Amino acid sequence: MDLRHIRYAITIARAGSLRRAAALLRVAQPTLSEQLRALERELGVELFSRSPSGVQLTEAGEVFLAQATVAVDALGRAATAARGKGRTARLGVADGLGDVAARLLAQLQQARLRMAPMGTAEQLVSLMDGTLQAGLGYAPGSLPRGVARVLVHRSPVRALLPRDHELAAYVRLPLAALAGEPLVMPESEAVAGARRFLEAFVRHRLHPRLGPSAATHDTVVAMVGEGAGYALCVREGVPVPERLAFVPIEEEVPPIEVVLLWNRQANVQDVVSAARHLARSG
Repeated sequence: MDLRHIRYAITIARAGSLRRAAALLRVAQPTLSEQLRALERELGVELFSRSPSGVQLTEAGEVFLAQATVAVDALGRAATAARGKGRTARLGVADGLGDVAARLLAQLQQARLRMAPMGTAEQLVSLMDGTLQAGLGYAPGSLPRGVARVLVHRSPVRALLPRDHELAAYVRLPLAALAGEPLVMPESEAVAGARRFLEAFVRHRLHPRLGPSAATHDTVVAMVGEGAGYALCVREGVPVPERLAFVPIEEEVPPIEVVLLWNRQANVQDVVSAARHLARSG
């Protein structure tokens, strides 16, 4: 039995007509019709009843395609697993997420993973072209086709300031008080991060003062410690020097969301399961 004919029948059932199925499959409609008839002859039953308005599954067709769909999906997963057997998957890790990556890897001692420092935008490109199988990054605004994501960690935005700064005494710090201070951002995620933080100010008709940029999140922490300004991009819970303090923001600011991204065709279900477990465990 030709697997291609079965896949064609599944597409016809989902499309509801030979014409639409032929367009989806990019084959000529007469060719598709002939291959469907060949499958029906081999099975000895009619899978579809034809009418001018389209096609409908017969009772025999419903029974056959219900089982055939499961079998085809299982075969696809088996082929993907076989192609990935023994290969080392690449895991992209965005700047500032080393602690999350360490917690993820602690659950994957048997997995063959190679870490690759890589910004979120670069991860998306590499996931689409297949040079990267999965990545830890900051939640993008949208996902390209073929890339999936799961939320791993959500962190409320806090202002990171020197403890001896006058604003560090606030129980909840208003954005208006921060607007006049220089905001330090990492270059690695500056575009996405700055947009999120700046929008919070703009919603309250405030104009934040942008300070110096830093090469990495670690450099951001060091610059805040040296009095260069404050930061909003460092997640609370990340170790910082004792001389620095996290202060809650009074207004609502979208949280920092860390996500696992992966290519839907990649054999990384163990990584996805570990990320989901990490999310549940907090």
